[in-house]
Amino acid sequence: MCFLCDCGLLNVMFLILLLCFVKCCCFGLFYLHPLSFCLFSIFSPPGHTGRFIRAVFSTSLLFVLAHICFQTVLYTYPPLSVAIGDNCSQWDTITRHIGVSRLPLDDPWSVLRLLCPELGVCVVALVIIILCNRLVRNRQMVTAANITSVSLPYCVSGLSLFFFPGITLPSAFSAIYFLLFISVCTWWACHLPISHLGFNAMCVMVGFFTAGHMVCLYLYQSLLAQALFPPHSLWARLFGLKDIITPGNCSSPYDLNLNDNHDWPVYVNPGILFLLYITIATVLKTSCHGRPNQVPTVSLLVLTKMHTYITYHSWLTFVLLLWACLIWILRARQQAATLCSPFILLYGLALCCLQYVWAMELQPELPTTVGHMSLRQLGLDRAQYPLFLSFLSNLLSLSEEGIGNESVLKILGGMVMSCYAKYWIYVCGGMFIMVSFAGKLVGYKIIYMLLFLLCLCLYQVYYSLWRRLLKLFWWLVVAYTMLVLISIYTYQFEDFPGYWRNFTGLTEEQLAAIGLETFALSELFTSILIPGFFLLACILQLHYFHKPFMRITDLEHVTPIDKKKPSETSEGTGSGNIEVNFEEEGLAADTDEESEEEVELMPSKWGLVMDRLLVLSKRFSDSLTKVQVFLWRLLELHILKMVAFFSVWVALEEPSLMNLVLVVLWSLAMPYGRFRPMASCLSTVWVCVIIVCKMLYQLSVVNPVEYSSNCSLPLSNETNLLPEEMMNSSLYKEPVDPAKWFGIRKDVTILGYSKNHLIVLMLLVFEATVYRHQTHHYRQLQRSPPTIPALFPAATRDTLDQGLIPCFKYLLNYTFYKFGLEICFLMTVNVIGQRMNFLVIIHGCWLVAILVRRRRAAIARIWPRYCLFLSIFMIYQYLLCVGIPPALCIDYPWRWNTPVLMNSALIKWIYLPDFYTVPNSKNLIADFVLLMCASQQWKVFECEHTEEWMVLAGENTDDPEPMEGRLFNPAPNFINCRSYLDMAKVLVFRHLFWFVLSVVFITGATRISVFGLGYLLACFFFLLFGTRLLVKPSRTRLTMWDCLIIYNVAVIISKNMLSILACVFVFEMQNGFCWVIQLFSLVCTVKGYYDPNEVSDKTCSLPIEEAGIIWDSICFLCLLLQRRVFLSFYFLHVTAELQASAKQLAYQAWVTSVKSALRERQRRQRQLRRTEKKEKEREGKGKQEMVQKILDILRFLWAIFLAMVDGLTQWLNLLTKQYREISTVLCNERNAMIHKIQQVKKFFCLDVDNTTVTGQSTPRPKTSSTSNLLSPEPPSSSMEPVPPESSKHQFSIEELEQSRQFYDNQNRLLKLLFAMYNLLAANSELVCYFIIVLNNVVSASVISLVLPILVFLWAMLAIPRPTKRFWMTAIVYTEVMVVVKYLFQFGFFPWNSAYEMTLNEDKPFFPPRILGLEKADNYIRYDLLQLLALFFHRSLLMVSYKQAHGRMAAIHSKYTLSLGVDIDSCHSINSTSRTPCQKVGSLKKKPASRHFITFSLMQWLLACCFLCSIQRVYKPAQSFFRDILHAEYRAATDVYALMFLTDVIDFIIIIFGFWAFGKHSAAADIASTLSEDQVPEAFLVMLLIQFSTMIIDRALYLRKAVLGKLIFQVILVIGIHLWMFFILPAVTERMFNQNFVAQLWYFVKCVYFGLSAYQIRCGYPTRILGNFLTKKYNHLNLFLFQGFRLVPFLVELRAVMDWVWTDTTLSLSNWMCVEDIYANIFIIKCSRETEKKYPQPKGQKKKKIVKYGMGGLIIFFLICIIWFPLLFISLVRSVVGVVNHPVDVTVTVKLGGYEVINILYSRLLCSYKIGKYTMQFITLYSYEDIVTAMIEGSSGSVWRISPPSRQELIKELLGSPVDLTLRLMVSGLFHRLVPNMFPNYIRAPNGAEAKPVSQLYKDNEAGYMNITLSLMSDRSQNNSRNQEWWDIAIAGCAPSSCEVLPMVIFNDKVSPPSLGFLAGYGIMGLYVSVVLVIGKFVRGFFSEISHSIMFEELPCVDRILKLCTDIFLVRETGELELEEELYAKLIFLYRSPETMIKWTRDIQS
Repeated sequence: MCFLCDCGLLNVMFLILLLCFVKCCCFGLFYLHPLSFCLFSIFSPPGHTGRFIRAVFSTSLLFVLAHICFQTVLYTYPPLSVAIGDNCSQWDTITRHIGVSRLPLDDPWSVLRLLCPELGVCVVALVIIILCNRLVRNRQMVTAANITSVSLPYCVSGLSLFFFPGITLPSAFSAIYFLLFISVCTWWACHLPISHLGFNAMCVMVGFFTAGHMVCLYLYQSLLAQALFPPHSLWARLFGLKDIITPGNCSSPYDLNLNDNHDWPVYVNPGILFLLYITIATVLKTSCHGRPNQVPTVSLLVLTKMHTYITYHSWLTFVLLLWACLIWILRARQQAATLCSPFILLYGLALCCLQYVWAMELQPELPTTVGHMSLRQLGLDRAQYPLFLSFLSNLLSLSEEGIGNESVLKILGGMVMSCYAKYWIYVCGGMFIMVSFAGKLVGYKIIYMLLFLLCLCLYQVYYSLWRRLLKLFWWLVVAYTMLVLISIYTYQFEDFPGYWRNFTGLTEEQLAAIGLETFALSELFTSILIPGFFLLACILQLHYFHKPFMRITDLEHVTPIDKKKPSETSEGTGSGNIEVNFEEEGLAADTDEESEEEVELMPSKWGLVMDRLLVLSKRFSDSLTKVQVFLWRLLELHILKMVAFFSVWVALEEPSLMNLVLVVLWSLAMPYGRFRPMASCLSTVWVCVIIVCKMLYQLSVVNPVEYSSNCSLPLSNETNLLPEEMMNSSLYKEPVDPAKWFGIRKDVTILGYSKNHLIVLMLLVFEATVYRHQTHHYRQLQRSPPTIPALFPAATRDTLDQGLIPCFKYLLNYTFYKFGLEICFLMTVNVIGQRMNFLVIIHGCWLVAILVRRRRAAIARIWPRYCLFLSIFMIYQYLLCVGIPPALCIDYPWRWNTPVLMNSALIKWIYLPDFYTVPNSKNLIADFVLLMCASQQWKVFECEHTEEWMVLAGENTDDPEPMEGRLFNPAPNFINCRSYLDMAKVLVFRHLFWFVLSVVFITGATRISVFGLGYLLACFFFLLFGTRLLVKPSRTRLTMWDCLIIYNVAVIISKNMLSILACVFVFEMQNGFCWVIQLFSLVCTVKGYYDPNEVSDKTCSLPIEEAGIIWDSICFLCLLLQRRVFLSFYFLHVTAELQASAKQLAYQAWVTSVKSALRERQRRQRQLRRTEKKEKEREGKGKQEMVQKILDILRFLWAIFLAMVDGLTQWLNLLTKQYREISTVLCNERNAMIHKIQQVKKFFCLDVDNTTVTGQSTPRPKTSSTSNLLSPEPPSSSMEPVPPESSKHQFSIEELEQSRQFYDNQNRLLKLLFAMYNLLAANSELVCYFIIVLNNVVSASVISLVLPILVFLWAMLAIPRPTKRFWMTAIVYTEVMVVVKYLFQFGFFPWNSAYEMTLNEDKPFFPPRILGLEKADNYIRYDLLQLLALFFHRSLLMVSYKQAHGRMAAIHSKYTLSLGVDIDSCHSINSTSRTPCQKVGSLKKKPASRHFITFSLMQWLLACCFLCSIQRVYKPAQSFFRDILHAEYRAATDVYALMFLTDVIDFIIIIFGFWAFGKHSAAADIASTLSEDQVPEAFLVMLLIQFSTMIIDRALYLRKAVLGKLIFQVILVIGIHLWMFFILPAVTERMFNQNFVAQLWYFVKCVYFGLSAYQIRCGYPTRILGNFLTKKYNHLNLFLFQGFRLVPFLVELRAVMDWVWTDTTLSLSNWMCVEDIYANIFIIKCSRETEKKYPQPKGQKKKKIVKYGMGGLIIFFLICIIWFPLLFISLVRSVVGVVNHPVDVTVTVKLGGYEVINILYSRLLCSYKIGKYTMQFITLYSYEDIVTAMIEGSSGSVWRISPPSRQELIKELLGSPVDLTLRLMVSGLFHRLVPNMFPNYIRAPNGAEAKPVSQLYKDNEAGYMNITLSLMSDRSQNNSRNQEWWDIAIAGCAPSSCEVLPMVIFNDKVSPPSLGFLAGYGIMGLYVSVVLVIGKFVRGFFSEISHSIMFEELPCVDRILKLCTDIFLVRETGELELEEELYAKLIFLYRSPETMIKWTRDIQS
C-alpha cells in the first residue's frame, strides 16, 4: 500500500504485531508461522506494508476457517475423532502443537482463549485495510518532513533500549546486546561518526537477532524443548532459557501453568525484547540518523560513582570512591574529569565485563577464590541486580558538552546561582544536623556537631574572625568527611576490624561507639550515603558559593542600591535582602547576538505574552519585596524577645542547673538592655556546651547504673510522707542519676531530646543574622537605622486621625508606648490567675503599691525597683524548682516529722521544693512575660520624656486636667462622624463607658459571692449617676473610677489569699464551714491539689462554675481602658457635647433657618439624584447589549434584593422621619453652642494672658477644667467683640455637611443598620415596655410582677409621657431586684440544696420560685437586658427633657445672644413660691440658738413633717388622676378596632389552646373534648372572662366613659396578673413560664393593655360613626366587612349592644333597619368605586382576564363543591390517612348451629414482607399497613356443650348425610361461611366486616389452608368432669409451627382524628349536609335577583350614604329630634322609588 498508509498507520501495524506476539506466547506452535511472517515482513520496503496487512488478514481468516472446519469434522465424523485419540495420544499431541486440536466445549474460558486472538487479529486487520483505503486519497497533505521530524526520539530510545535487554537477564544471548550497547555508546561518547547505511545495517541485524531470540524463548516453552534441554542444564542456563510456562498433565492440556519460582527479570525479559524489536523497527521506518545532545554533568558522574561504590562494596569499587573524592577536591573538576574519563572508561568496561560474567547463572562453573583471597571482596560475586552504573558514569564523563549561550538560560542560571549563593549555606547547616543525628549516635557524629557548634559560636561572638576562618573551616569539614567515609568503607572488609583493634587497642564495643562497625548492605548505604551527600554539599559551598557568599556578607564594603547595575537594581531595589553582585564569568553575562536574533524570531503573540508575564512578575517581585522589608523590620524589633522567651521556656520545660544559667542571663538582660548582647553571646556558648554534653552522655560507654544512688526509705516516724507518697517520690522510687540534676539524661532519641536547645541555638544565630542583615540593608540605603523602633516610620501622631489604616499603623507602632503600663498590670493579674499560690501574693502587693500612686510620674520613680525585684524573684523561683541534688539522699526539712503540719497540698501552695510535689516550673513563663513587659515599660518611661518620641509618638501624660495651659484641644472633634475612624472613636470614647459597666455587671452576676455583690452595687451606682459622672470635673471622676479599680484588684488578691482554703484545706471546709465555701465561692482553680472525685460531696458541693478570676481580669482590663479614655483629649469632646446638651438654649429663628436650610439641601439633593438617574437611564439605553439569560436573571434577582433593602431602609426612615429631623436640628444647635463657647473661651484666655503680661494683678482663672470648658461666665469688659454669627457657624456647618455626606455615601448595609438604630431610638420607650413584659413572661414571679403593673397603670397612663420619677423607679427597682435575686443565689440557703431543688422541680408554688428567688443558672439574663434598655432610654431622655425645657424657654425669648446671663438664675424665679415643706426644710438649715428651740416647736415640726410626707404621696397621685380625667390638651383617638383585634386573637388562642388551661389536659382538639362533655374549668373561666371583657369594653367605648375605662383598666390589669400568675398555675399545676399558650395569651393581652392605656390617655373620640371597616371603600374593606357579617350572631350582638349603650330615639327594629341599609349602601359604594377605578367603555366586550379570572374561579369552585365528598373521602385516607392496626384478633369457629367449638386469640408481629406474586394487590398498601397476626391454635375457652347437643353432633358427624358447615368468625372483622379451610390473607376495611383477599388466591376458596380440628381433654384436675377444648392446626405443618395459625391482615387507612368530624359523615352524608346546603346558598345568589334590582342597582349612593352618616352624627351630638326626622326621611326614600331614582342619579350628570 502507499507510503502514507505505512507511516500514518504504523502504530496500528505494531498493534497487529503485538496481537500476534501475544497469541504466539499464549497458544500453540501453529502460530509460529504468522509470528515469523510478522517478524520478517516488518523489514520489507515501505510500499509493501499494505500487502503485509492483507496477508495478515488472509492468514488470520484462513486459520479461523481451519478451526471451524476441523472442529466441525471432528464432531461430525467419528472416525477422525477415533483416529486422533484421547488427550494423551501421540496424534493429539502433534495436532495440539500444530494448533488444530480438540476444543474443550465444557470449558468456555479455554474455548474463548483459543479462538478470540485469531478473531481479534482478523477484525483489526480488516479495519486497518478499510481505513487505509479511505486515507490514501489525502496523501498529498503529509510531507516527508513531517515523517522524519519524529525520528530523533526513536533513535535515542532505540539506543537506550540496547542496554536493558543486555542487563535484565545476563546470558549468552543477552551478551550480544550488552556488547553492542557498550560498543555503540563508546563509539558515540568518543565523538566518532557513523554512516546512515551502517546505522541501518546495525538495526536490521539487531532486529533479526531479536526476532530469533524471541523465537528461541517461545520454542523453549514447549514440552519437547524442555525435555531436550532441561531448565537446570548448562546450555539452558548459559543461553538464558527459562521455563516460564510449565508443561501440564496430558489429561488437561489446555491449562496454563505459570512457573512463579523465578525472579521478576525472567518475566520482564520477553517484554523488553519485544519493546526493543518494536523500537528498532520504528527507527528503521523513520530513517533515524544523528546523535542527540545529552549533557550529563560532573555532579551526575560523581553521584553515579557514589551509588556504585555504596551499592557494590568491593575493592574494585573502592578505587572509584578514591577517584571521585580526588576529583571533587580539585578546583578544576571539569578539566580533571575530562582528562581522567578515558581511564575511567577502560576501568569501567573491564569492571562491567567481569561483573557481567559473574552475573550469569554459572555459579558451579565459576571460581570463588584465587589462592587464599576471596573473590567476593573484589566484587566478583553474583549480585541480585548486577553492577552497571559505573559503566554508565564512564560514558557520561566522556559525553559532556556545554550548554548553548541562550539568554534566558543565562538569566535563569544567574538567578539560581544567586539564590544558591545566599541559601546553600543553610542547606549545609541542615546537613550538619542530619549527619550528626541520623541513626545511632557515635563518636564521629559528635565531632561533626562540635565543628558545627564552634562555627556558630564564632559567628555569634566574633563575626570578622569567623569570616576569615570560614574557608579553612570548609576544608577541614571536607577532609574530615573524606576520612570518615574511607574509614567506614574500609572497615567493612573482612580483615580490617582486626587491624583496627590491634592498631588502636580498643575493644569492638569501643570502636562501635566511635562509629566503626560492620554494617549490612542497607545500613552501609545509610551510613555512607548521608556523609557522601554532606561531602557533596560542602564541596559545592567551598568551590562554587563561598566567594559569592563572602562578598554578600561583607558589611564593610556594601554597594549602595543606586550604584548597582540596572538589572540588579530592578531585581532587588529596597528589598532589604542582601543581593549578590556576581562577577564570575557566566553568572551575569549579557545576552549575545545569537540569542537576540532568536528572540526576534519569536512570534509576536508570544512576545506579548512574555512581556505581560514580565510585568506581572515585576509587580509580584515588588510586592514580595515590600513584604520582605516588613518582615525583616518586624524581626529586627522583636527577635530578641523571641529568643529570650523561647530560651526561658526551654529552661522551664526542664529545670536543671545547666538551664539555670539561661534563666539568670535573660532575667538580668531584660531590664538592663546593655547586658542583652552579652547575654546572647553567653547563651550561644552555653547552649553549645549543653548540646555537646547531652550528646556525649548518650554514648554507649556511659552507663548511669554504675554511679546512680539508691536512697533508703525513711522510717514512718522520721517523715510526714504517706506510704503512697513515698513510693512516688523521685528520691525513693528508683535509683537517682546525679546527671539529671545537672540537666543530662539518657534518652531514646537524641534529636528529640536536644531539639529544644537546638532551636534556641538556631534562634540565637538567627538573631545575629537579622541584626547584620538590617545593618547591611541600611548601608545599602545609605542611611542610619531609625532611632525609634517603629514598623511604619511614616505613621506618627500627626497621621493618627487621617483614617482607619493610619490609625491601625500608629497602633502597631506605639501600642506598648501608649498602653504598656496597662499591659503590665494585666500581665500581673495573669500571673496571679495562673498560679494562685503564696508567692503571687507578693505580685499583688506590688500591684496595689503601684496603683495607689495613681500618677504616671510617681509610678515611673519606683518602676526600676520593681523591675529589679521581678528579675531577682524570677531567679529565686527557678532555684526553688531546681532544688537540692537528689543524689545526696537528703529530704527537705518540711518533710521531716515535726509538730508543724506540712502536707503536700500546703507545700505546693507555698511553692516549696519537694521530691514528691515538684514545683510546676512551667507556670514561671507568665512571670517572665511580666518581666519582659515591665522591662519594656521601663524603657518607655525613659523615652517618653525625649523630644523625638513626644513629636512622633505623642505625649504620654495622665494629667487630670489635660487642657491646662492649652488654648485648643489637639484632638479633632469626632462627634459628627466624618469617617469610619470617627465612628470607631464614637464607639470607644462615647459608649465604652456603658460597655464597661455591663462587663462589671456580668463579672458580679456570673460569680455568686460576696465579691460579686460589690461589683453589682458599684455597677448600679455608676449606672444611676453615670451621665452626671461624665460631666463632673476630671479629678472627681478619676477618683471614683480609681476606687472601683482598687476594689477590683482587692477582689483578685483576696481570691488568691483565700485559695489556701480552697486548695489546701478543702476537706476541712466541706466538713465544718460549707457556708464559707458558698459565701466566697471557694474552689481551687489550679489542678493537682486534690482528686475532683474525692471532693464531690452532695451535702456541700463546690461551686466549680463560679470560681476563678477570669471575669475579674476582663473587668480589670475594661476598667483600665476606660480610665485611659477619661484621660484622653478625645473624651473632652464627649464631655463638651454632654454639657452643651445640658445647657443648650436655641432660638426659634435660628432653628427655623436651620430647618429651612436642611429642607433646601434635601430638595437640591433630590433634584440632583433625579437628574443623575435620568442620565444613567439614558446611558443605559444607549449601552444595552444582549447578554445571557442566566446573567440577566441573576442581575434581576440581585436588583430585586437591593430594591428590597432600599425599600426597607426607606420605610424605616419614614417611620423615624420626625425623630431624625428633630435630632438633626438638636445636633446643629449643640454643635453651634460648642463652637460659640469655645470661641468665647479663646478670647477670654487671650484677654487674661494680655492682662497678665501688662502687669495687672487680675488673677487668671483656671480654664483647664473640663467643667469650665463650657462655663457661661461672662468675659471681662475689655474683651473684644465676638465675631458675627455667620462666621461662628461657618466651621460648624462645614462639619455637619461633611458628616452628612459621609453618611449618605455609605453602603446599603450600613444605611439599613442606621435606620434600624433610629427606629430603636425613636421607640425606645416601647422597647423598654416590651423587655419588661418579656422579663415577666420568662420569670413569672412576684418580684418581676411589679414593673409590668406599673407600666400599664402608671407609665402608659402618664400625660403626656412617663415622668422621670417613673423611669428612676423602674431603674432602682430593677437594681434592687437584681441584688435581692443575687443574695438568694448563695448555696448555703436550705432551699437551694440539690435535694430541695429536685424535690420541688415541677411545683409552681415552690416559695423561692414564685417569689423569684430561685437559684438558677441564668437568673438575671433578662434583668440585665431590661436594665440596659432602661438606661439606654434614660440616656435619650436626659437630653430630650433638658432640650425640651430649653426650647420652651427659647420660644418666648428674643433673637439675641447674651453669654453673660447665668443659667442657674432661671431657677430662682420659683424661689418665692415655696411649699410649707420647703420652708420647713429651709428653716432647718438656718442656724439658731438652743434657747429658742422649745418642746412645742419640736411637736410642730414633727406634725409638719408628717403632713408633708402625706402630701408628697397624695398630691402626686391626685395630680396624676386629675391629668388623666381632665387633661387640658387631649388628642382624642380611636384604637378600639385594634383592641377588639387583640381580644379576638386572645379568644382564638383560648379556643385552639384550650388544653393549656386544664389540669393535665392532653386532648387532641376542642371538638372531641366537648363531645365527651368534658370542659376544663380554667378554660371555661377564661372563655367567659374574655367574652365579658369584650362586652364591657364595647359598652365603655360606646358610652365614652374614660373614668370607667380607667377603673376597668386597673381591675383588669390586677385581675389578669393574679389569674395568670397565681390562680391558673394552681389550677393547671403547670408553671406559667412552661405554659407556652398562656404566655402567648398574656403577651397579646399586654398589647391590649397598652392600647387601652393609650385610649385612656388620649380620650375617646367625640364621634363614633359606623363600623371601622367602612371607613374606606376598597376591596380589602369590602371582603373584611363581608366576613364580619358572616360570623354568626356577631352583627346582631354588635347592633343590640350599640342600641343599648347609645342614646337614641329609634326603636330596636328601626336601629336594625338603619344598620342594614348602611351595610347595603356600603357594599354598593364599594362596587361603584371599583367601576370608577376600572371603567368599562360602552359597546366593548368583557376582557378575557375578567371572564376567565372571575368566571373560571366560579366554575372551579362549583366543580369542587360538586365532587368534594368523593375527593375528600378518597384523599383523606390515601394521602393523609393514618394506619389503623388492629389491637387484637379473635377467631371463632362453629360447627353448624352448635356451640362455639373454638375461640382463638392472637399476638401481633412485625409487618409482612412483600413478595412478587402479591404485588398487584399489595401496591395499594404500604409496608406499615400490613400486619401478621399469630393466632394461637388452642382455644381460649373450654367447650361447654350440653350432653344432648353433644350426642346429636356425634350422630351427625358419624352417619348423617347432611353436610355440616364450619363457621369461622373473626371477632369484630367479618362473619362468613367457609368450607373447612382457613383463609390466611384477610383485608380489614374501615367498617366492621373483614373479608379474605380473593386476589391472593388463584382458585378462590379452594386456595384456603387446610386445617385439622382436635378435641383435647384434661383429666388431671380433681374436678368431677373433664375439661375439654378444641385445638386447630394447619394440616401438614411442621411440629414446631403447629401451635400458631398465621394470618396476614391488610389494614385500610382511616381518616386522621382532626378530620374525623367530616369523614364520619361518609359520602352520602357529606352530599346531604354540605353540598346541598352550599348549593342552596349559591342558588340564593343567582336567583331572585330581579326582586332586589331597585335597591342594589343604584348608580350613585353618595347622597344616601351621607344621609346615614348624618343620622350617626346628630345622634352623637345629642340632636335626637333631628335623628328621628332624618330616619323618617330615609324610610320615605326607600318607600318611594321615584325619589330613590332622583337621589341616586350620578352627581356629574
